[in-house]
Amino acid sequence: MVAASAGPATFGPANHPKLFGRESERHALEWLVAQAPGPRSRVLVLRGEPGVGKTALLDHLAGWASGCQLARTGGVEAEIELAYAGVQLLCAPMVDHIDRLPMPQRDALSTAFGLNEGGPPDPFLVGLGVLGLLSEVAAKQPLLCVVDDF
Repeated sequence: MVAASAGPATFGPANHPKLFGRESERHALEWLVAQAPGPRSRVLVLRGEPGVGKTALLDHLAGWASGCQLARTGGVEAEIELAYAGVQLLCAPMVDHIDRLPMPQRDALSTAFGLNEGGPPDPFLVGLGVLGLLSEVAAKQPLLCVVDDF
C-alpha cells in the first residue's frame, strides 16, 4: 500500500530508530533537511541494489523533517501501466491548491488525476502543474517530498 501525506511531519528524530554504520549518509540527509528553509530547492537521489537500506535511509530523512511538510509516496509494480499514478498519489493531499494554477496546468493535472474527463493530458503541462502545485504548498512551509520504489 502506498501512503501519501501532506502537512507538518508529526515524527521527529527522537522517535526514529537508530541507523548503525550509516553516519555519512545520515549526516548528508540531516544537512539536506537543515537547508530546507533556504531559498533554493534541493534534490537527492539514493541509488543501490535492493536490500541495501535505501528505504531505511528515507525513513530516517522523513524522521528529521520536523518543521517541514512531508509528502511521501512510492511506486507499486502493479501500477506501472497507470499513467501518472505516482504523481497522483504524491500530490493528492495537495489537490485543494490546484485552483491556484494557470488554467492549462490545472486542466492537465485535473485530467491526469481523474478529476476531469478528457483525452491524455500533455505531459509537459502535467509536469508544470506538479511543479506549480509543489511550489504553492512549499510557499507556506518547507516541503519534503520522499519517493521510494518499495
